[in-house]
Amino acid sequence: MFIETNERKKKLKELRDIVQNNCIQDKKLKSAENVRNRLLEFYYDDDDDDVAQTNIKSALNEYKTAISEINTDVSNDDKLLEFDKHVETLLDRVADKETDTSAELQLTGGYINVIDPISKKRIVDPVKNTICDHTYDRESITQILKINKKTRCPVIGCKSTEFVTLAHLRTDIVTKAYLEKNPE
Repeated sequence: MFIETNERKKKLKELRDIVQNNCIQDKKLKSAENVRNRLLEFYYDDDDDDVAQTNIKSALNEYKTAISEINTDVSNDDKLLEFDKHVETLLDRVADKETDTSAELQLTGGYINVIDPISKKRIVDPVKNTICDHTYDRESITQILKINKKTRCPVIGCKSTEFVTLAHLRTDIVTKAYLEKNPE
């Protein structure tokens, strides 16, 4: 399914807005819960009823003020950053496939390797190396990198001469979707 560039941008913006709104709502809920817990602690610490009545009014004012001042900046939210990484990876793949006819042939062939080149077992949590586009299981590549930080792509015949780093690894959502649709 090919989507025109403008339509694709519009859809991606809609999806990003949904994720961003979810992050904002999540942040507001967590902040409200923190304020509520502080107020409950404050309320239960008072043994004197007259002081408690006065404190309830001030507590309600504090609650209203705290709720209205919740910071909703989610530009560094992990979920939003992860979404942006996924979109970037997908757009890079789309751009590569639009210019590379052999990749287009591979795509139409429907070939997705689900065997980890390191452990030789079925991939559970696929990550793609953004340098060479090879996919590994997250646990396998992470273990290798813990042992030797100067590790090159472990796929036999890979032409990449750069060392693999965790910064080069992104969740491979295409392989992940395939694995979910085709369990062992």
